[in-house]
Amino acid sequence: MKQSTVKNDDHIFVNRANDRQTPRHTTEKEGGNGSGSQAATNTWNVTRIRTNVFTNGEWPIIHPQKRENFSIGPEQSITTVSGLAWSPPGLAKHRRCVLAVLTSSLLLSFYDISPQGRWTRVAIVNDCLSSYFKSLVDDEELRLRKSNIRCFTWCPPLKVPIAEQHATSYTVPPPESRWGMHFLSVTNDDNDMILLQARRSTDPTSTSSYSFEVLSLTSLDEHIENQPVQPASIFASALRARARASFMSPGPWVYQQTKDRDGVCSAIGNVAVTLGAKLKMVRHVITLIPDNDQASSAVNHMVQCVSEENISYGGLLKSYHLTGPLHWLYTEESSEIGLVVGSFAGLTTIFFSRAAYQGMKAAGKGNQVKELPFYESTGSDIGTDCPRHWEQTSAMTVALDEATQMPILHLGTVGGYTATMTLSGIQSSNGLSETPWKKQLDTIREQFDIARDLGGYTISRTWGLASYNGLVVAAFTLHPGDTVEYRTSAEERTTLVFSHANAEITEFDDLGFPYPLPDRSPEALRRQREAALGYILFTEDGDYSKLTLSWKMLYAAACCAIVDSQNDKILSQAQKALEWLASSIEVDLSDEIGKCSVPGSTIDSKSAEQLQAQANRSSNNVLYAMQGSPGTPPWKLSVRLAICLVLRCGVTFLAIQEPDLSKFCSRCGTEYLSEDLVHDELEYTCRTLSDVFDTCIYCNGKFQA
Repeated sequence: MKQSTVKNDDHIFVNRANDRQTPRHTTEKEGGNGSGSQAATNTWNVTRIRTNVFTNGEWPIIHPQKRENFSIGPEQSITTVSGLAWSPPGLAKHRRCVLAVLTSSLLLSFYDISPQGRWTRVAIVNDCLSSYFKSLVDDEELRLRKSNIRCFTWCPPLKVPIAEQHATSYTVPPPESRWGMHFLSVTNDDNDMILLQARRSTDPTSTSSYSFEVLSLTSLDEHIENQPVQPASIFASALRARARASFMSPGPWVYQQTKDRDGVCSAIGNVAVTLGAKLKMVRHVITLIPDNDQASSAVNHMVQCVSEENISYGGLLKSYHLTGPLHWLYTEESSEIGLVVGSFAGLTTIFFSRAAYQGMKAAGKGNQVKELPFYESTGSDIGTDCPRHWEQTSAMTVALDEATQMPILHLGTVGGYTATMTLSGIQSSNGLSETPWKKQLDTIREQFDIARDLGGYTISRTWGLASYNGLVVAAFTLHPGDTVEYRTSAEERTTLVFSHANAEITEFDDLGFPYPLPDRSPEALRRQREAALGYILFTEDGDYSKLTLSWKMLYAAACCAIVDSQNDKILSQAQKALEWLASSIEVDLSDEIGKCSVPGSTIDSKSAEQLQAQANRSSNNVLYAMQGSPGTPPWKLSVRLAICLVLRCGVTFLAIQEPDLSKFCSRCGTEYLSEDLVHDELEYTCRTLSDVFDTCIYCNGKFQA
């Protein structure tokens, strides 16, 4: 079991090099034998982001409004962090994740890393809602209320099915199939659930880094008929007006046949939300339509969305008082889908069939609801002797067991109670079991108790749970239970405990993060290069006149195929490309064409006289740009080195002749031409290839500037 302690602060902490807050690699650690905060700093890559500072343009001054639309809480807030979540990979630049942060001022901000390496605010989602409601709501005060965001959640990425034309070995599926389309579900202060599509702008002249499109709006009304309140009373009206959404959780996308003749695919997904003390579900039906009029290659589909409240579970939950977070339990192959909701002094589970999840009313009869109460552990074997645990559920997460591929729910309360449950445990009578990280939590609590002589009256409060690839991390604090607590800000600590999904980590340095070393053998690198060469050299119908990429890049790819490739198909395409170049730009490429039939050949540099003679015949001097200045000594063409110490781009195979034109793979260090730093005729080529090869072709790592 690995633990780490960090200070509570008004900041949030993220990793400065990767997409999530992760430990440093072993080679990065410096002096990891320290203790306390020093050891934690040496083990983690930490960057502080101040999230409570807004400009007047980002957060205008709000004057007092009517009681219905104004609350001194958000308006006078010091903007502490009330929720945050990483987006699915692929939304940010270089296919990284965007960090979404919701503050107590009801503002939802996006944070991304700048080219200078600093994390900055790049978008505020509330601006999109303000623009959307400006034409729909005339009342300025109500429009302000509708633009405030109470809670949010990222939906799973909707991945477009791969078309048949992308089945060939040298064709790369579009980004919508590899990374998916990104959707964000939010609820506002007027109890509207809004589904947004988030995109990153690929236009370098755009003033905003990210854009949002409202796909649907569904109003959620809190019903109080089953509460001990007279429905027509003033108190009932006040309760109805003050009920707010507190937690949200997205379910999986279920693909189905599209009813639209022109549709590419259709998918159904549900978003569950706790509104007041009740559960609401909204069903989204999304249909993708090809967008043939879209000039940008980054957007190939239009999204049509129909949303409505899903009442397939009927009145099964009317008598339950739901107070905590919620989470879905499912696998891609399972025929049932479970929903777990924190209730008063326990856990409420709902078991859906796939048909009921999609909103089919006839299939809703098979839904099952069960309540699992929380009991304190007393060491007794008789369950009836255990006292009830009344504290509220504060955190949930689902981790995938790598051995059984079964999702496991982990939960914790503000009173120190912890439990786990599997998908099959929803239907069993005893679905809750002990968490693998409880033993370490109890050990830390005992140490806190002994150090302060509290006589066993120590409370651990769980505030957060997160999971990633079978790893679970729990964040909790420790407090005295029988006295008034007083401590300074310097003494505030949050403890992080790491565990596998179903077993504790036995070794201190074994964090369980999946960091497999990339295969850097010559054969593996050759296979990766051949995949890139094949994509560049194989054109539609073999007609190179349709080629929109740079001729320099085509020449470099053909030469690298001669030097490095053993694939007859690629060598044949390299010969065709060189023959087309020779006839199109009137240069002598007989030496290169002759070596296409001899794999592993070397290509000598052209002499100054040859380059000058070719420059006189052709204004588009490809060879001059490829081989450097006239008069340089002969050199052997290499797939890594162009001349002397000048490296070649990992995917275009062009020489990187200036150090400030590159981006690097964050894992293996391979150098690539940056599409944002090249401003000549290669700019379009680099941008096109960066959309296709958006991660390192040698280790699948993310890029960094």
